[in-house]
Amino acid sequence: DTSMNIKRSIPLIGAALLTAGSAAADTHKPLAEILHWWSSPGEAAALDVLIEEFEARGGEYYDSTQDNQVENRQKAIERMGKGYPSSLTQWNAGREVREFYDLGLTDAITSPEIIEKLENTLPDPVLNAVTHEGKIVAMPVNIHSENWMWYSNELLDYSDQLVSGDWQQFLDAAANLDEQNLPILAVGDQSWQVRILFTSLFLGISRDKYRTFFLDPENSVNVTESAEFKRVLNVFSKIATYSKSFGEGNWDTQVKAVAENKAAATFMGDWAKGEFQSLGKDAGDHYGCALSGGADPSLLLVIDAFILGKMMSPAERSGQELMLDVISDPDVNRKFNKLKGSVSPYASPVNADRDVCSDQVYKTIAKDDSVIPPYASYLHGHYMHQIDNEIYRLWKAAQENGVAEVEASVKMFREITQALSEEASRAVATAED
Repeated sequence: DTSMNIKRSIPLIGAALLTAGSAAADTHKPLAEILHWWSSPGEAAALDVLIEEFEARGGEYYDSTQDNQVENRQKAIERMGKGYPSSLTQWNAGREVREFYDLGLTDAITSPEIIEKLENTLPDPVLNAVTHEGKIVAMPVNIHSENWMWYSNELLDYSDQLVSGDWQQFLDAAANLDEQNLPILAVGDQSWQVRILFTSLFLGISRDKYRTFFLDPENSVNVTESAEFKRVLNVFSKIATYSKSFGEGNWDTQVKAVAENKAAATFMGDWAKGEFQSLGKDAGDHYGCALSGGADPSLLLVIDAFILGKMMSPAERSGQELMLDVISDPDVNRKFNKLKGSVSPYASPVNADRDVCSDQVYKTIAKDDSVIPPYASYLHGHYMHQIDNEIYRLWKAAQENGVAEVEASVKMFREITQALSEEASRAVATAED
């Protein structure tokens, strides 16, 4: 749904740039564009909080964003490479953000006031995720957590053990619902959605093995033959046979299926909460939420951040800085995150904004060993893509054939992580030399 952005859209990038340059020359207004893929109703409403505040402070905003996430990411890279980037581009904090900066495609934050604010306000895991060689190379906008199960209170009777290490109760519930022709899970037929289920399941079965597999590239291959990893693959394959992709497979459609009691649950990041809110559903009353891991949950961080385009005109540079100031305003950021479903890194929690879901976040984030940093900070995109592909291949094979191809998948994961481990070891040896 892009209707909330259409009023600010300029269809052609070239026209946008010409218009922007003209506007800057005539009015000297701070000028900014955010290239993003927040197109669902809840996400669009959250983004509007930033845009409206930016405009209220005298900024002029324009938008060339479209719905498709893949196309927008490709467009963002193309524009950076050709020298006409957006002021800010949405990305997940991690290795790719650092690589963009190393390639000279993006800028670091230079405003002393904003740097001081970030260094004095951001939690360490968030600040570390956007800091590279002593510079802050991206602007965090929220603290997302990815490993959530969102479930229908009408269809699923949750207990602390439902997503415990063996997951047997979950599979029993899946079999019972299957007799009513209801899927236990709504999982969009997109590899990244399937991977979110996989990583949530993995954390629920073994936090230690998860850490090694995703956060310790030198030793990741050692996990693939473990009993815990094979259990993950087995349960994952069984769940596939009880799951369904609704509509065209978009993630918000899966959330809607749970809200309408057409599926018992979905695994998705906490941005799902924003969609439940947009559908008029309240946490605890209409739906439930649970971090994977049962009585000892983990919190898998995903940090939405904005990378900074290299701006040429004074109006664009002042617009970029004004937007950074808006994003880090505690009150504005809290309003944004309430609609987005995430937690603000700039503002202390307000009781009025807390619910049964956010309470789990604050309890878990207080335990250092339970907070899992973004795997995007540790894995090169090439290997992450290979891992995603194998997760998705196993999922589809289980759905189509009803058979868990665990040994074949173990072999494939071993080959991927062996190459990853060897590359990581070479990198360490080179750094030591």
